[in-house]
Amino acid sequence: MGDSIEYRELEGLAKMTISGYPDEEYEDGQEIEVLDGDDAFEMMYNPDNYSQEFKNNYVKRTTQGNTGTLVFTHTEPESIAFDFLFDATCASVSGSSNITDRILKDKRTDKVIQHFLGIAYRRSGESHQPNFLKLRWGDFEFRGILESATVTHKLFDTDGYPIRSTVNCSFRKHTSLKEQAAEERRNSPDMTHYRLVIEGDTLPGIAKKVYGDASLYLELARVNRLINFRKLEAGERLILPPIDKTAL
Repeated sequence: MGDSIEYRELEGLAKMTISGYPDEEYEDGQEIEVLDGDDAFEMMYNPDNYSQEFKNNYVKRTTQGNTGTLVFTHTEPESIAFDFLFDATCASVSGSSNITDRILKDKRTDKVIQHFLGIAYRRSGESHQPNFLKLRWGDFEFRGILESATVTHKLFDTDGYPIRSTVNCSFRKHTSLKEQAAEERRNSPDMTHYRLVIEGDTLPGIAKKVYGDASLYLELARVNRLINFRKLEAGERLILPPIDKTAL
């Protein structure tokens, strides 16, 4: 964000907070201590906008005689980016926060920024990896890690200390193994889902992978109304329904 962008507080909206956690469970009560014993950073200003990125990955499968088909491989975790303003000039202080109190005490911005990066970015001595983070702002909540941070110092005092700075932060969503397991259960053979055929797939191979029984390929062929199930086309969309083996 440039200097021309106004950082403002929306009436009635609480300050954005960022909490650090030692593990991916994000358990309340396990927050890492930040400024003066608090359990979260309270940002000096709420950002006036943020950007989100959603990304699917595909590979291009080609066969002789055609230009190829894009085949989905996986979805990247969501990412989100904010610009945070840190200002020791007292030009536009809006409400109180622990970051505001510390900056006004230090009369400079770099110290509190380094403290923030120490919690949000640098590796923990115990886990040997950066801490997990929870961002809260009104009804908004985001869980993940700090992927990158760009610090820009924009104004300095007569001694050369920064007194106005911005930190552009990009966060990547991270879910725990427990949550991932729950998601896998939602995609289990007990739920109808879909699959795009990739080159080299066979119907018995898909049946073996999904249901644990290659002989169920005949049921898949019936459900998908496949005439020539021995020759699957790359990019073809298959229905994978729940199959009751005892009823076959």
